[in-house]
Amino acid sequence: MSAKANYHKIGVFIVLGLVTLIIAIVALSGGKWFKKVMYWESYFDESVQGLAVGSPIKYRGVQLGTVDEIGFVGDVYGAELGKEDLRRYGRYILVRGSAADLNPHLTQEEKEAERGGRISAGLRVRLASQGVTGVVYLEADYLDPEEYPALEVPWKPQAAYLPSAPSNLSVLGTALHTIARDLEKADIHTIAGHLDSLVLETTKVVKDTNVQALSSQMGRVLAELEMTAQQGRRVMERPELTTIMSDAARTMEGAKSLVMELSQISKQIKIASDRLPDASNQLEKSLQRVDTLLANKSQDIEDTVENLRVMSENLREITDNAKRYPAQVFLGEPPPRAGATKR
Repeated sequence: MSAKANYHKIGVFIVLGLVTLIIAIVALSGGKWFKKVMYWESYFDESVQGLAVGSPIKYRGVQLGTVDEIGFVGDVYGAELGKEDLRRYGRYILVRGSAADLNPHLTQEEKEAERGGRISAGLRVRLASQGVTGVVYLEADYLDPEEYPALEVPWKPQAAYLPSAPSNLSVLGTALHTIARDLEKADIHTIAGHLDSLVLETTKVVKDTNVQALSSQMGRVLAELEMTAQQGRRVMERPELTTIMSDAARTMEGAKSLVMELSQISKQIKIASDRLPDASNQLEKSLQRVDTLLANKSQDIEDTVENLRVMSENLREITDNAKRYPAQVFLGEPPPRAGATKR
């Protein structure tokens, strides 16, 4: 009976230990087993020395995933490549990893579209080193897409493709290599020989120069400059110059006033010139109205002129009679009375 009881306790202890172990593993893993995971891959045309399986991939210091596999493109996609593509891309390093799916609610098409937009905006992964320890990890960040274009691959990636960019160390090494190659092309020995000749010639010129005579000439030049400065000071202190400066200032004020008046006159001329077309149009309309009036009243005007001519002739006749018979003008018969009858 006691043996059976011991077996029961041992079994319960083992089950509780397994449950505790599972809970601890889940807690230490941060519950990532219950999260959706996305898989990605990238290709590098440089050495990945220091990068290992399990290395983190970070975005601005925040870890997003880890590296799961490192190999060569030719070993994975060699069957899909021709000879030329295999010769070119076969040496590329294939790095695969996994990360938590940050958008589990999106469909696969929507995820592909979002990833394409991020890549077009410059999302790239590159090797980075952590501090002085030399620990290498992958860093994701947005770079200039024109300076770091995405690599167009002739095969179909088995996971989500993230383009890579050369690491800072690789860029620095390339720049140093370019500088070293340019230095190799330069004729250093010839340049050094020319520098030596230049130094020797300069030293010879300095030795051959009469320093004492040069210093004497410099003294004379400085004395002449001092005399010139004194003469200029005396000229500036003369009262005539002050009067000239005052007159010049008044002249400038007058010129300024004249310029302002000319500006006002030019503005008035501009206003008048702007109004001239309107005045011309009004004058033209008035002339048209006068022409219309003359055309409509021409008959009346002709009658009036004819009446004036008749009146002028009658007046001339009266004037002639007055000259010949002045008495008739003063002693003539009065006009007949109204209503008078003839006998």
